Amino acid sequence: MSKLPLILLLLALSGHVLAGPDGKALYIEHCSACHHTRGEGGIGLPLTKDTLSSMTDSYLRKSIYYGRPGRVMPALPALSDAQSKAIIKYLRESTGSKPAVYSSHQVKGQPGAGKALYEEHCVKCHAADGTGQGAGTGVTLSRERSFLVMPPAISNAGFLASASDEMMKHVILHGRVKQDMPAFANKLSDQDIHDVIAYIRSLNISAVTPPPLDSDERPTHVIESPYDFNTTVKNLQQAIEGANFRIFPPRYLEQGLVDEFSVNKRQIGIRFCNFDKLYGMLKIEPRLGTVLPCRITVMELEDGKVILVVPNLRVIARLFNNDELVELWDEMEESLTDLTDEATL
Repeated sequence: MSKLPLILLLLALSGHVLAGPDGKALYIEHCSACHHTRGEGGIGLPLTKDTLSSMTDSYLRKSIYYGRPGRVMPALPALSDAQSKAIIKYLRESTGSKPAVYSSHQVKGQPGAGKALYEEHCVKCHAADGTGQGAGTGVTLSRERSFLVMPPAISNAGFLASASDEMMKHVILHGRVKQDMPAFANKLSDQDIHDVIAYIRSLNISAVTPPPLDSDERPTHVIESPYDFNTTVKNLQQAIEGANFRIFPPRYLEQGLVDEFSVNKRQIGIRFCNFDKLYGMLKIEPRLGTVLPCRITVMELEDGKVILVVPNLRVIARLFNNDELVELWDEMEESLTDLTDEATL
């Protein structure tokens, strides 16, 4: 018998299991602060069945690695390929989505012709430079807001390094109804779409090597509670009320996703808000309305351990490159720390 099978046999007999990375835990740690625990989106794009069905697993892996430089989505090059795949597997299983399949064919278009079409059909949402900061996004001077989430920054080096031409063509043809992306199948010819893609590629065709992520730069805090699930929830609610936050009805994480008899009642989101801070934040950055009120998630894991999942506001705020917002969210971060300390001490 070779050494490797013998080692595996000994591990099995001793009760040890060679398990792969936990995709759900990795998603909660690295992704949930922006995409929410159930993938309903907010600061980040909704990761629903409809959205994920138009994406390949390769696109998702590259998006995790490259991120979106200058935008909210951080690069996560420190994650191993196995960890990225585990996150994607969790997303596929939790949404019931299948990966899209596109050919690797690169379209042939004329950027000059594509520019005119882009300016006619795309500028309002994606902006002239493709940054996704067009009219109605809440980041223009008018502060008009008509989108639940920011349109994708299609000129972003991370996006261009991740998306294939055929994927872009599919989205342009069919749109994304739930994200206000119209379908152009009856408005643009294949050549028109090829020209638009060629123009988008010309906006920024260089891939970016993402900087390494500092070990303490995580968008989510995961805190272990010394108490059982019910006691932790009760302690947290009392701490929130004692700090003069307005508390909203709690919501089970799986509520609305499965039938009421199958909902895991040991995973619950406690929602609350301080309206003075809320109005100050929204005045500076209207997009924050998609993730407020604040939320702390309490989960009982399979081994009985109870954890609190808390957004790391200092990290998230800095992704907006706004010093005023950073100052307000630093204050809110201190409040969240106080709440979790009181609930778990």
